[in-house]
Amino acid sequence: MSDSVQPDFETHYVNQAQLHFGVYDFTIDFGRIEDPRQPGPQLAPITRIQMSPQHAKVLTLMLLKHIAAYEHQMGIIELPAALLQELHLASLQHFVSQVNLNE
Repeated sequence: MSDSVQPDFETHYVNQAQLHFGVYDFTIDFGRIEDPRQPGPQLAPITRIQMSPQHAKVLTLMLLKHIAAYEHQMGIIELPAALLQELHLASLQHFVSQVNLNE
């Protein structure tokens, strides 16, 4: 990917992602919750990204490698245990520590 961007390129901050998959693709809906302290915070949808299962897996592996590099430089990103349990991710959190940064 080139460092130059198209004139209509937009940058967005998101703090929410919803993932879905089917037989042929993965879909990630990105959005932003403006004020989560308000009762019944509303998700403002920003964009939807669809990709093949192969692209989704490569993206996941690339994110793992970049998160591992970030944590190596900046320190561990702490996540609340309750959040990991709620998302059924508690058994997966060790994957980042196993990434070989020399590959």
